[in-house]
Amino acid sequence: MRLIIVRHGESEWNRIHRYQGQMDAALSDLGLRQAEALAERLKAEQLDQIYSSTLQRAARTAQAIAVHHTNTPFAYSDALLEIHHGEWQGKFADEITANYAAGLREWREHPTRSQMPGGESFSNVLKRTLDFLDECLVKHRDQTVLVSTHDVIVKIFVAHALGMDMDRINRIWVTNASISVIEYGSELPYLVSLSEACHLGKMASTREGQKAL
Repeated sequence: MRLIIVRHGESEWNRIHRYQGQMDAALSDLGLRQAEALAERLKAEQLDQIYSSTLQRAARTAQAIAVHHTNTPFAYSDALLEIHHGEWQGKFADEITANYAAGLREWREHPTRSQMPGGESFSNVLKRTLDFLDECLVKHRDQTVLVSTHDVIVKIFVAHALGMDMDRINRIWVTNASISVIEYGSELPYLVSLSEACHLGKMASTREGQKAL
């Protein structure tokens, strides 16, 4: 299976550095343009299946891609939702830094043993992501599958493919509307590309510009 993983375009809350988690922020004007550029980049791909998170920032990104793939099956999956941020959802990055400094440091350095107050455990998001992957590997063995999802989910796919310690996922940078590709065969999975964003040109988001998930 060839897995094409895209992160959604910039959301309104990405733009203002506000933690969103599973809150349903829409794409910003830039995010809509990023989604269209991403769709143009992928229009020549032969896709056998498109899956998307149910949150509108990922769904709108996937829908832009699907315009060029009208005969490709399209489905939504809650397995692809961003990790739930609990009390952090709706708060600005500066608030999190000021009021949850220890928890933020724990999340960045040791996510596997971290849980945002009232939020989803890393073990749960890991399980639902890898369960989804296992189902795809059975159902789409020799096919190309595209998923439109979120920062933490992309990082889990990549870290799992590389056999990385999951505590190191926050060393992976995934920009908005970027493409990561993993190929799964009879041997080990291969990471073909990570956070490719050449199609965005000057629309590409910077790490400094994205202080919140």
